[in-house]
Parts: sequence; C-alpha cells; structure tokens
Amino acid sequence: MKKIFLYIIATALISTSCTKVFDVYPVASIADDQAINDKSSVEHALAGTYNALQQGGMYGMDFAIVGDLAADNLKWSGTSQDYGQIEDKPIPADNSIVEGMWASAYDGINRANNILNKLPEIGGIPESEFNQFKGEALFIRSLLYYNLTMYFGNVPLRLEPTSNLDNIDMAPSSRIQVLEQIILDLNIARDLLGSSKSPGRVNTYAASGLLAKANLTLFHINSDDANAEAAVTEATRVIEEGGYILETEYSNLFGITPVSTESIFEVVYDLQNFNRLAQYFFSRALIGRYEISPKQSFIDSFEEGDLRLSGSIRYDDDMLPYGAKYVDVAGGTDRVYVLRLADILLIRAEANAYMNAPEEVIKADINEVRNRAGLEDTQVSGIPQLNLAIESERNHELAFEGHRYIDLVRTKRAVSVLNIEEKYTLFPIPLSEVQTNNLMKQNIGY
Repeated sequence: MKKIFLYIIATALISTSCTKVFDVYPVASIADDQAINDKSSVEHALAGTYNALQQGGMYGMDFAIVGDLAADNLKWSGTSQDYGQIEDKPIPADNSIVEGMWASAYDGINRANNILNKLPEIGGIPESEFNQFKGEALFIRSLLYYNLTMYFGNVPLRLEPTSNLDNIDMAPSSRIQVLEQIILDLNIARDLLGSSKSPGRVNTYAASGLLAKANLTLFHINSDDANAEAAVTEATRVIEEGGYILETEYSNLFGITPVSTESIFEVVYDLQNFNRLAQYFFSRALIGRYEISPKQSFIDSFEEGDLRLSGSIRYDDDMLPYGAKYVDVAGGTDRVYVLRLADILLIRAEANAYMNAPEEVIKADINEVRNRAGLEDTQVSGIPQLNLAIESERNHELAFEGHRYIDLVRTKRAVSVLNIEEKYTLFPIPLSEVQTNNLMKQNIGY
C-alpha cells in the first residue's frame, strides 16, 4: 500500500485542473487535512473528490471498458497487452489496468474520508449545505467501495483518511462487511441529500439508486428477503418520485447532447478534464486507437429491430465494428453514466422477481425499457425465464457503460456465462498492495 499511497499523493499534487462540477477551483486531494478548515475549502475538496471519478482508472477510461472486456461484449483489438490480459484470464497481479482501478478507487475514497473527517469540526456552514457535503462524500465513497468489492471481493475498508505511512497496513473486510457499510452510509446519504438536479453531482435519488443495487447484491449473497424488498423500495422511490423520464429515443442518450432526462448521476468531462473512451473505442480509420471492439457474438445477440444495436455499435468504411456510445475523439467530453432510469427499472424488475411479485408487475418495467428500444413486450413467462430476460435486457441496454461484468458477478452467473473458474470471477489484488500491505492476502488463484 505504500506505493499506492505515494501514487495518491502524487496524483493529488498534479491533478488540480478545473472541473465543471463546481464553479470553484478544486483541490484534487487534501494531503494535509488541516487544509479543510472552512466552507470554501470543503467545496474545493469535494470538487476534487468528484474529480477522482474522472480518472483513467475509473470512469475516464478503464472502468467503463473493463466491465465489458472482462465479460463477453468486447475483445482486445489494439496494442496494449494489459487489455488483452483482462480478456484472457487469469489476469496477472501486476496488470497496470488492475493497478489503476485499485489506486483510483482508493484515491477517491481517501479524498472523501478527508472531508468526512474534517467536516464536523468546521463551523459556520448552514445545516442544509453541511448535509449536502456529507451526503455527497458518503455517496462517492460508497460508489467506489461498491466497484472495488465487485471486482476484487474482500478489500480493506478504510473509513479514516490516510495521511501518512503509519496506518496503511489493514486486513481486508469481507464483501458482506463492505456491502453492509455501503448500505449504512447510503441510508444516511439518502436522508441528507436534497432532490435538486445538477449535472455531475449526486442527489437523494442517486443515493437511493445505488442503495437499490447494493441491497440487491447483498441479497444474492445472504438470500435475505429484506434486502430484496429494500431494493424494490429504493428503486421505486427513484422511479416514482425522482421525476426522471426515459429518453424517447435511445440514441439521444449519447453523443454531445444536453443532459438526459433519465440521467440520475453521470461523470462529466470538459476539454481540461477529458476522458479517452471515444479514442479507445473508435477504429483507426476514425482516428481512434481501437484498443477494444465489439464481439461478433454480442452483435448477433440483439433482437431484430432493437434500436440499441445502432445506438451502441457502428461500422467504419472498412466495415469494422466499433463502440459508438462515446463520440468525442478529439475533446473527450462525452458524459459517462453511472446511474440512469433504465438501469433502475431493470433493477426493480429483478428485485421483484426474487420477491415473487406478479409477473405483470415484473414485465411492466422490462417492457418500458424494451418498448423504448423499438421492441414488443416480452413474451417470456416464469420467474427463472424472466430473470434471464432481465439479464439480457441489462446487457443490451447498458453495454459499454461498465455494468456487464458486475451484473454477472452479482447474480453468480459469471462462471456459466463466461466459462471461467469461480476463483477467476475475482480480479487479482494488485501486486504492489500485496507486497506493501502486510495484512493483505492475494485472492485465490493468483
């Protein structure tokens, strides 16, 4: 962890460019926690915490790519062998993408922890703003821990800031413990956050959306109906109270367009804070790197007439398929969705299926997503078949947005769908973490 910590501090020093999340100049990370001492410095630190989500190891590149490359939607077609290793398991523990995902997540967690640690000591902040600041920091920490535990399993649960090298040895917590902490924090965040919508910032409905996912994930582990019921409740809150509306056309979700009516939370970019997704998805003929490309099996899996196919995949002049959800090759300003309404509709459908809700209730959410895609109502019946139908809808609806691998791990379907051994459903703990955190254990098989 010493290498990881030094990487975090280095990133903090160089990653101070402006972000549109706030109209203030952000401090990307507060190495000296005394720097957070008034309302203005909290705003700066919080902007920096959002900035952590923009990093290449997170939504700026790898998280959105790995979710489909480690699954069955994308293949490696470029020059970076590290992507090839993600596709061809087992993944080496020194893979740079794995290292980047881990380091970026803990960087963001440390930034959030700095805020949560110092905020109670600061006076003069109106209660509503105090609540908003705390809720946003709790949400971001929860999101990053959710991503970490879904890829790596048992991970160190750091709830205090790491400000020196004295407290970096920490044993991993189980996935159940991590999820329970996420649910605890998100319940608090949901009640603290307001309902106003602002691009790139979370509100109470974003907390409910992630809370629905975390509860559904925990249900798959402990089979406790209370978690499935909580997933339904939180998803319903988003759907019925949040005021979000599905875009009339699927293609309107992507490209350089206004903020979507169904976006619950997205990571925003500009010319100073850009992502490299279009560059990595686009073919070389389109001035991209073509590091990854859609698998033919995934292309063939779309139903006839599914508008999501043309909204997700296009062909260059040489008839090479490429992912088309990110289009700004030169500027890298495409938004990256974290939570949107179609995702939450399908989460509710899945949770309702596990609660043995009436089939018409389950199908209503599935059909709302299908109809927007130009498809007729589902004709599937029976809970097992409906669960597979939901899995398919999630795959085609959310492709290239970082969901597929997590969905298969969450539902315990990764082994059968991806034809891999159970031990390889977890990524390796980065080699640097194992070598420097004396209490960290490598995942089985690595």
